[in-house]
Amino acid sequence: MPDHQRGSKKTEEDLAFNAVVGRNIKYLRRARKLNQTKVADHCKVKFQQLQKYEKGLNGCSAFRLHQLAKFFKVGLDVLIDPEMITKHRGFSGDMDWLDNEKKLTPQDAGYLKPQKDIGSLEEIMEAIKCP
Repeated sequence: MPDHQRGSKKTEEDLAFNAVVGRNIKYLRRARKLNQTKVADHCKVKFQQLQKYEKGLNGCSAFRLHQLAKFFKVGLDVLIDPEMITKHRGFSGDMDWLDNEKKLTPQDAGYLKPQKDIGSLEEIMEAIKCP
């Protein structure tokens, strides 16, 4: 019988992970001055479910984490980072640090390997000019 039908117990690691994600969701929601209903509506869940996520009682699926990351305009790494709140404890109310998270280029984010021997834009433009 599959684990989800057996009522499998969550490990301490599962509980710790759920707590981290929940705290980060709550922090991001409050930082953006949103209520639970607004966030829950975006994810097509009831606000009670979002409460359970925030309290760490329920874990988010990968799909739900992706939805939340898109909603908050952050990377998944922000949602699952155990140090996220500590890193931004001096939070002053502006969202500049979140905006910086989403402005990474694909190369900066590690999706593309750096290209060598291409040259600057000016060098490329000069090279393709017709005589």
